[in-house]
Amino acid sequence: MKTVARIKPILVFCMHQFLGTWGVAVFAYLLGTSLFDLTTLLGRPQSMRPLHWILTETPFFPVQIVLGLYFGWLLGRRLKHRTMLWVWILPALVLCYAVVGGRTLSSEFTSVLVLTGSPFLHYFGWGCQPKDGCLDQLIFTMPFYAATAYSIGARLALSSVGSRP
Repeated sequence: MKTVARIKPILVFCMHQFLGTWGVAVFAYLLGTSLFDLTTLLGRPQSMRPLHWILTETPFFPVQIVLGLYFGWLLGRRLKHRTMLWVWILPALVLCYAVVGGRTLSSEFTSVLVLTGSPFLHYFGWGCQPKDGCLDQLIFTMPFYAATAYSIGARLALSSVGSRP
């Protein structure tokens, strides 16, 4: 029993880590494709290009941020796990390592400075686009944004739950 009690917080954190980063991203894609399928069923076929642009080619990842806030808030109110507040740390460390290290995953591991001149433009601006074969923002920046939004949503939920009589 003591082993289960020790392992449970680690498993809960791992679950929230996955949900707050890649779970949000996968749900954003599934939600977007479902909406586009619905318009096709209604007789108004649409191009998937706007969906791909908003989900992957906008360096601000607004859909993932909004969904991260919502799911963090929703699960925070229901589950009340304090570990949700720390989900942003691992993606932040990975992103910091990528920015400071100055190396990319794409373009045969060349330096960010060679590609864009600025690691901040590469990871937070328009310097790295999936349409150009650069996936660094999808792998490093988007999980950080989603996890941070998830943690903020959880914080808002936990503070509102904690202030109730």
